Amino acid sequence: MAANIDSNPGHFQPMVGILCGHGKYHNQYLDENKKWISDRDPRATCLKDKLEILEYCRKVYPKRDIRNIVESSKYYRIDSWCKVGSGKPCKAKHYVKPYRCLEGVFQSDALLVPEHCVFDHIHNQTVCQAPQYWNRTALGNCEARNLKLLSYAMLLPCGVDIFSGVEFVCCPSASA
Repeated sequence: MAANIDSNPGHFQPMVGILCGHGKYHNQYLDENKKWISDRDPRATCLKDKLEILEYCRKVYPKRDIRNIVESSKYYRIDSWCKVGSGKPCKAKHYVKPYRCLEGVFQSDALLVPEHCVFDHIHNQTVCQAPQYWNRTALGNCEARNLKLLSYAMLLPCGVDIFSGVEFVCCPSASA
């Protein structure tokens, strides 16, 4: 299932796609036209360190005030991965969770709350965790209410790609 780049067509969200474990591929970044571009720099491959990913965002978006990153909550299909050193056309297709390059002062994503659904949040300034932790926390909270997790967003960064809370929407199974 490929996700839309952004439900708001007037808004551009800088993102970088990084593919590890499938051979050596060049990183991808999203241009202003919402098209994935392959970075042909031979060093632009499989980044795992969060600070390196933040620096990479700053490299590919030099005119933007990139201050943090967060892994997307959705998978995206990118159709034009280029294998390093192959010289062949860039046609590999892979699903990845790109990193969103966050600009300026952090603002949590706005979440839609459909009818019969519940909005909630968990915030603990003494706990700094990665988005995956907060996703599991939101999921468990919804399941405890016999609901399904519809969407979630991070609250208050406390480092690079670590946060001190999550907001989320839970819905009855038929709505989610």
